[in-house]
Amino acid sequence: MKLTDTKMAEQMRYPYTMSAKLLRFPWKYHWANARFLRYLTYAIIIASPVYVKIHKFANQPGNWAKWNTIRAKREHTHFDPVKP
Repeated sequence: MKLTDTKMAEQMRYPYTMSAKLLRFPWKYHWANARFLRYLTYAIIIASPVYVKIHKFANQPGNWAKWNTIRAKREHTHFDPVKP
């Protein structure tokens, strides 16, 4: 049995599914001719470690405790008596 003996599926005239649209998108052309795609890719690669460091710093236990005390001061209504 040869490869030419089997009937191949016909390519869709319009790609209806998102995966088919991604496969048919001319990625090579846009990478070569559109700056936005290249710059967006480079920016994500460069900025990701910075965002990870900020996330780790912001979610430390000491920082959580500090913000919990700040938020506890806000948990009142204007009709509550004044706390000393």
